[in-house]
Amino acid sequence: MAEPIVSDVLTRIGDLLIQESNFLYGVSDQVELLQTELKLMQSLLKDADARQDESDILRQWVTETRDLAYDAEDTIVTYALKVASSEEGGVLKRCACILYEGITMHKVGSKTVNIKAKISILKTSFRDYGIRESIIQGGGSGSLNERQRQQRETYSYLEDDVVGFDNDVKKLVEFILKEEEGNRIASICGMGGLGKTTLAKMVYSHHIVKQHFDCRAWVYVSQQCQRRHVWEEILISLQSKDQRDEIKKMSDAELVEKLRQVQQKQKCLVILDDIWTIEAWNSLCEAFPKKNTGSKILLTSRNKDVSLHADPRGFLYELQHLNDKWSLELLDKIISHRKGCIQTISKTRMEKLGKEMIGYCGGLPLAITILGGLLAAKQTQEDWENVLRYVKSHKENFGVNKVFALSYNDLPCNLKPCFLYLGIFLKGFEIRSKELIRMWMAEGFIPQIQHGEDGEDTMEDEGERYLQELVQRCMVHVGKIGSLGRIKTCRIHDLMHDFCLAKAQRENFLLMSNICSLGLSEEHIGKIRRLAINWKSSDECLRGIKLKKYPYLRSLLYSMLHLNHVYVKELCFKNFKLLRVLNLENYTRNLPEDIGLLIHLKFLSIKNSTMTSLPSSLGNLRCLQTLDLRSHAMSVPNVFKKMEQLRHLYLPSKYKVSEKLELADLCYLQTLENVQPKTIQTATSFRLNRLRVLGVWRYYKEPAQDAIQIVSSCPHIHKLNKLPEVHQFSPNLAKLTLRNTRLNVDPMATFENLPNLKILRLLHKTFSGDTMVCSKGGFPLLQSLVICRLDKLKEWRVEKGAVPGLCRLEIVACMCLNTIPDALGFIKNLRELEIIWMPKSFKDRLIKGGTDFYKVQHVPSLVFQWCIL
Repeated sequence: MAEPIVSDVLTRIGDLLIQESNFLYGVSDQVELLQTELKLMQSLLKDADARQDESDILRQWVTETRDLAYDAEDTIVTYALKVASSEEGGVLKRCACILYEGITMHKVGSKTVNIKAKISILKTSFRDYGIRESIIQGGGSGSLNERQRQQRETYSYLEDDVVGFDNDVKKLVEFILKEEEGNRIASICGMGGLGKTTLAKMVYSHHIVKQHFDCRAWVYVSQQCQRRHVWEEILISLQSKDQRDEIKKMSDAELVEKLRQVQQKQKCLVILDDIWTIEAWNSLCEAFPKKNTGSKILLTSRNKDVSLHADPRGFLYELQHLNDKWSLELLDKIISHRKGCIQTISKTRMEKLGKEMIGYCGGLPLAITILGGLLAAKQTQEDWENVLRYVKSHKENFGVNKVFALSYNDLPCNLKPCFLYLGIFLKGFEIRSKELIRMWMAEGFIPQIQHGEDGEDTMEDEGERYLQELVQRCMVHVGKIGSLGRIKTCRIHDLMHDFCLAKAQRENFLLMSNICSLGLSEEHIGKIRRLAINWKSSDECLRGIKLKKYPYLRSLLYSMLHLNHVYVKELCFKNFKLLRVLNLENYTRNLPEDIGLLIHLKFLSIKNSTMTSLPSSLGNLRCLQTLDLRSHAMSVPNVFKKMEQLRHLYLPSKYKVSEKLELADLCYLQTLENVQPKTIQTATSFRLNRLRVLGVWRYYKEPAQDAIQIVSSCPHIHKLNKLPEVHQFSPNLAKLTLRNTRLNVDPMATFENLPNLKILRLLHKTFSGDTMVCSKGGFPLLQSLVICRLDKLKEWRVEKGAVPGLCRLEIVACMCLNTIPDALGFIKNLRELEIIWMPKSFKDRLIKGGTDFYKVQHVPSLVFQWCIL
């Protein structure tokens, strides 16, 4: 995968020559010559990448080319950053650095000349080997660029494309709704790629199932079952996410007892997705009561014996491969649902070509889905016929991995590293899309573009389109959709993850601590650039980690959930001066002072860590784009003002400062979460013009004016959390969350006039009054409304013509509320209504046969949870 790397490096070097020319004084000529040499090499790499398997020497040359491109960027960027740093230090520092810079300039010049010479030699070697030059397409794939233009504003996300599951769903739903004692476990079995998880999701989200069960939980078990983690996730889902910290403090015995109590008191549905072994079930089963319960379990497994062992009297459903008719229908469904397929192929010809291709997929839905995603990206009949020729040429061993390889090879150059980067996450992991895109940005996979003021696109918007393209090609699946319609989480199928990780490791793109000993093997030639140390690693592997062996790392992900992190010594950052991404979730030690040496760092997360303070050297990280400090109480230094590239700042939920934080000069800041108004220096000129997401936390006795100052200084907010008072808002506001504001005046009178508000969440003690009113014509764009724990609310009125577009309503623990408004019966768009922790009398009025059922009988999904009082 040298071609995408060289392409990315060329883009970044080009940006440097334009944007940072002042800081390349004295070496710009050598940099331009090196850039030219890399461009000439790029024309050979498409063919070289495709033929790597022909010989070890060719693979070695490709690896050397990739490493030289990285070395070139590291050398040039490091020099520019050091010069920039000395320029900002004033006259004295500038004079002191002149001699040092002269020495550095000489070294940089020598290094670039040396790299250029090595690339020239490799270029000759490629040509002598018979590697052919190709025409370099500017701007990446034409297909991608065209489809990006079609997707500038919105994107529709479809459920998994499925065929032939209607009868399967019906049978499974019938079983889990049965009340007979003993019939408690249903199982879906079959090989990987048959659609077990998809079928389970259809059952889990079935409207009758949602109405029947009081609460539901879904947990992914995986090949390496972590018993404690599984139990915790189930209980958190069955109770409340607000109780997560309390649940994590329970002992195993307390956790099991609580789980059993919940399942005996309520009708619960628990999905155990992808459980591999009988031993895994035996380790989990004590948390599930066998008698006196209306709760049910649905598990998916590749091992039929697991299902038979778990409950011999249970319902076992064995998935089968698709027949030719269903296979062709699935392919057609995928292609017709994907955007961008230009209809230059006749329907008859498409069916003929498609029928011939699916014959080689063996009726495996996953293989057909990936093939469909690939064909949907093809523009002409010739493209389709080329795919068919590939399939035929590999017909003897054409299977899911060949389909994956075909789809991967067809990716535009700029998407290949983005796809391989997914391998850095654990199999089955629900990937947070914002975090993924920001890591892509930090790595340089997304080009530098405008910063989003006055409607211009941002790098984040571009990253979203990259992710959308991978979804379109069926290589990535959408997990959760955010409240504003964007991808919130994503995932890749287990088999696709296996392919991704194998490809990434063979390309020397990354290493995973849980599948390798972190010692270089024959498979790993070249410099290791990305490393993930995770909680699924064996003790032996963790003991053997020697981080100093990897000085060229660009990404380091360190995510531990239990005590095996003690085998990793305190990180010494002087060894990782080239890091761009550092993710230290759940890290248990404070950051050392030498964190300030990571001058290239663009993404830093210490989320859920136990750190108590941050070093002042953090201010040296001038290139940071994302800084995530969401953890417990922590002392925070006033150093953010130095991070001029900062775009996303997440402060701890509680933090202390010795002096007020200066943020006014962070002109690229888009996200500011958990900010306490009293800790911010808000001068008259305080202005965050590009801020889109603001989370304000104000203690109850704190003056409201400070918070109002921050809100009024952010004209482009589209998401606002935890606002303490309601006076001034941006007209762009699309999502508003309030908590603990204790407002005495009905907030609806203000909120209903916000022209672009789509999501409104009124949480714990937001409003202290007893009556709320939504007026006619109010909330013209509101789609989702959550009313939670408004303890004194007795009456909620909605006038006819208010909230016309409301799709989802959630009412939680408003114990004094008598009933829902009559006008909800006229809102035809209302698709989901969830009633949680409300009195039983409230529920009885809304169920079929109840006095208020007429208000909700048109709602397809009506769900009650924990309505027992």
